[in-house]
Amino acid sequence: MELSEEELRWAGETIKKTGLFTTCSDDEMRQLLSGLAKKHYHTGQTILFQGEISNCLSLVESGLVSIWIRKGKEKNKVAELGPNSFFGEISLLTPRAATATVKAENDTEIVFLPGEIVQAIIAHNPVLSEIIHKKIDERLQSQEKTTESK
Repeated sequence: MELSEEELRWAGETIKKTGLFTTCSDDEMRQLLSGLAKKHYHTGQTILFQGEISNCLSLVESGLVSIWIRKGKEKNKVAELGPNSFFGEISLLTPRAATATVKAENDTEIVFLPGEIVQAIIAHNPVLSEIIHKKIDERLQSQEKTTESK
């Protein structure tokens, strides 16, 4: 689904708020925005399965998603993310298995930023890779703490 001008403005602001793209120039931000895609999910629909290979950053435009982590036979809800939240940054640099399942708690709109676009920008802006790696490390540490406490 194509994004409207208003949705592109929102996406640009939300991408900046992630803290992942602080070194991007205006041209690089335009490049990021040019590759966005949007998808609607109905209540209860799975957006991403734990273990599924992914390679994109997902921005929650509207609705609510829940994050579930399977440990052994148990599935635990570890977080809920609403509008202006994001997930999937762990797979931005290299396609990898999702560390959690993400489900729509109600009707939800997700905007996807493909990793290929980010990787093309990194080729000219290598500092971006360092920033994303740091954020990935932070998210993984946070996930470990959350799963240990469950």
